[in-house]
Amino acid sequence: MKPRFGQVLLPLAVLVILAGIVYFDQARRAETAALPRLDCPDPIAGCQVRLGERTVTLGMDTRPRAMRPFQVWVRASGARWVRAEFTMVDMDMGLNLYTLAADKDGVFRARVTLPVCVTGRQDWLLTLDVDGERGILPFVISL
Repeated sequence: MKPRFGQVLLPLAVLVILAGIVYFDQARRAETAALPRLDCPDPIAGCQVRLGERTVTLGMDTRPRAMRPFQVWVRASGARWVRAEFTMVDMDMGLNLYTLAADKDGVFRARVTLPVCVTGRQDWLLTLDVDGERGILPFVISL
């Protein structure tokens, strides 16, 4: 008995989709690994970092904890937009991408809530993107 068209096409389509996911995930990881590290030993106190040709001041209003909202703020003179993406190395934590909104003083802010990692890991990466200039800030949360 010959296999029907659908019996061949569906598994093939699933394989193509999975291969695409793996390919794009590896490309994204390689791109992220190549980004400059931002040196900010105490994000709660705030710090200045270089992002491309710009000096940016960034910080958090409190020590980040899983499932507890905290605020990320960025001062970047002349910036049009600021985004913050939160990821873990070699761990899919879902989409944690935030667009920061400028307040009346020109400080970009977003309220962020990070999920709990089922393995208990607490090490995160904040990829800061200001008008297309990006850098990575490693940090640790409390459970």
